Amino acid sequence: MQRPPATMEEQLMLKAIGEECTWENLPKRLQSTLNSKEEWHRRIIDHCIKKRLPWNTCFARKVCKEGEYYEDMMRYLRRNLALFPYHLAEYVCRVMRVSPFKYYCDMLFEVMKNGMNIPL
Repeated sequence: MQRPPATMEEQLMLKAIGEECTWENLPKRLQSTLNSKEEWHRRIIDHCIKKRLPWNTCFARKVCKEGEYYEDMMRYLRRNLALFPYHLAEYVCRVMRVSPFKYYCDMLFEVMKNGMNIPL
């Protein structure tokens, strides 16, 4: 379950991401809370990854390359012990050559390597 945005800035950021605002069109209030255009792009990518959105239909397609996006997503999912993204399997399996079996084996290896420090 996701928590609602705590601050007004978070709410404005989610709204701006939903409206696909570029850095130049971003309200000055938000620009002042972010350090740079690169940080804005990082926030966009992080939001799309957390929502597990396909690259070709999300705002991240305008700020990063497809391969980088899916690499970051797979790293995020493994780190958070998330289920394999079956809705993205066409790209993940075909292009990245990561099957669900390999994904779970890699995840299990990481958990064992880190001494069973499972985030709760």
